[in-house]
Amino acid sequence: MVSRDGAAIRRGRIQHATKQVLSTLQRNNGVISLSRTLAVLQYEIGLTRDKLMEYLTIAADAEFFVIDVENDKIKSVTES
Repeated sequence: MVSRDGAAIRRGRIQHATKQVLSTLQRNNGVISLSRTLAVLQYEIGLTRDKLMEYLTIAADAEFFVIDVENDKIKSVTES
């Protein structure tokens, strides 16, 4: 039986956002726009910019990628 409690839904959203970013990074030589990525994820997932930033920060803290807010970029770990 699949658990659909709040934690499971949150985990799924974090994983979806992380996979999207990693896939896009791979297609774009390891550097993508933070603002454009947030806009696409807002459209796809329906969450606010602040909540998506929270999710992406979790993935960045887990060292999946690096967020450079000052330069509006997300970079692969190998690019930074």
